[in-house]
Amino acid sequence: MSAVAPGGHRGGVALRAVLALYPSRYRRDRGAELAEVFADTTAGTGRLGTAREALDLAAYGLRLRTGLTSTALGGRLLAAAAPLLAGTLCGLVALPGDTRFRRVADAARSGFDVPWQQLPDRLALLGLTVVPVLLAVAAALGAWRAARTLAGTVVLLAAVRLGIRLLTANVVPGGPWLTEVNVWLLLLDATALLPYLAAGALVLAAPADLLERPGRLPVAIGAGAGLLVTRAQGGYDSWHLMDGWTPLLLLLAPLLLLLCAARGRLLPAALGLAVLPLTAWFSLFSLWEQVGGVWRLAPLAVAGAAGLLLTGQALAPRQAGREGAA
Repeated sequence: MSAVAPGGHRGGVALRAVLALYPSRYRRDRGAELAEVFADTTAGTGRLGTAREALDLAAYGLRLRTGLTSTALGGRLLAAAAPLLAGTLCGLVALPGDTRFRRVADAARSGFDVPWQQLPDRLALLGLTVVPVLLAVAAALGAWRAARTLAGTVVLLAAVRLGIRLLTANVVPGGPWLTEVNVWLLLLDATALLPYLAAGALVLAAPADLLERPGRLPVAIGAGAGLLVTRAQGGYDSWHLMDGWTPLLLLLAPLLLLLCAARGRLLPAALGLAVLPLTAWFSLFSLWEQVGGVWRLAPLAVAGAAGLLLTGQALAPRQAGREGAA
């Protein structure tokens, strides 16, 4: 691609970097058109406008690479699951009687009257209690631009809490970090934050042009599912879940529902995708404890993922002319 954007050398470099994200066939067929559109939209806009347009083009290139466009199966599945995911996050909110409620209440009462080292974690904890409710309301009303912003906020707050846990995981200051106790506590916190990280990211990944209608019923169904599975599991107490085959079954059930997408049945697949972050939250930690270490669980996870992928490919009908095929 030889086209150079009006921004000069910097614009040309940005354009070439962006086009590298697109599948090769798509670049051959529409690369000149993309370069022309990029030149027109960035003419006279300066560096900020050029960067914004480059980011938009890059995002679409990544969607083509991952099959998450509005016409691809993955994109349509995420769009169907988005209101369900918003509801499940709302269902995770701490309520009186939940094991997390005391921590949330303490953080709300103390406000800013805490040591500054504890303030980011306290604010993130409160945010993960309030923002999911706002996300569910926005999704129910069809305000998807606000919902996507709130979903990104959920991911950011969960990442802050996870980063703080990573920095404070060493229970013996000055001692070795990589100990069984430290890893155990870190994985406990990581799996507890998995629903927020995964569900928020999946809502963000859903194609925006398919998120237009209000989703009152799916949000309500998702909220009920989130509340029920959280109550059944016992809040954030990972010891509550029984050992044996139960964690594996709870992990496989939504994964098997996801296989329905291979036959074009998006509703059950979307339900499985919405529930998966919740069941993975406590199932992964319980399975890790039972097998005796995370490295023993990793081969099983890889084998299981490969098996599900092959099954999905076998079930999927052949589709001619897939968008953006490399």
